[in-house]
Amino acid sequence: MVHSYKAQYPADSSVDAEIVKFFEDFYAVSDIPGQHEQYADMLTEDATFIIASKRAEGRDEILPARLGMWTAVASRKHTIFKVFPFSSGSDEFMIYGSVASGLKNGVNLNIDWAARAKLVKSAADKKWRMKFYQVYLDTGAFEAPGKL
Repeated sequence: MVHSYKAQYPADSSVDAEIVKFFEDFYAVSDIPGQHEQYADMLTEDATFIIASKRAEGRDEILPARLGMWTAVASRKHTIFKVFPFSSGSDEFMIYGSVASGLKNGVNLNIDWAARAKLVKSAADKKWRMKFYQVYLDTGAFEAPGKL
C-alpha cells in the first residue's frame, strides 16, 4: 500500500485549500511521537476528541489522551484515502483512511478507520482547528492481531 496524507475529495464539491492542507498537516503531526503540543494546537481549546471508546473534552484532557496514544506504540503512519465534505464549502467531514502501527512489543498492525470532524476557523489567528473529532475503528484488531 502506498502511503499518502493527500486524500481524494469529491469532484463535485468545493473544499477550501486551507482545509485540505489542514488535514494533510494534522495526520502528518499525528505520526510524530513527540509532537504532542503541536497536535493539541490543531484542536480548539474546548474540542471534543473521541477515539474508539476514549473521550476527552478540552485541551486539558486531549493532551494526556494524545500522550496515552503513544504508550504502546513505537511508530505510526496514517494513509488518508478519502475526505467527504457534508456539502460544497462545508466545515463538516467524514474521513476514510488506514493506520499502520508498530507496537513496542514488536507487533505490527494495519487498521482501517473512519472519522468525523467539525472544523472552525479561529477569528484570532485565522487557522483552521477541529472543534469535534471522532475516530471509529475496530478495537478488536488491537487485542488480537493476525486473527480474522
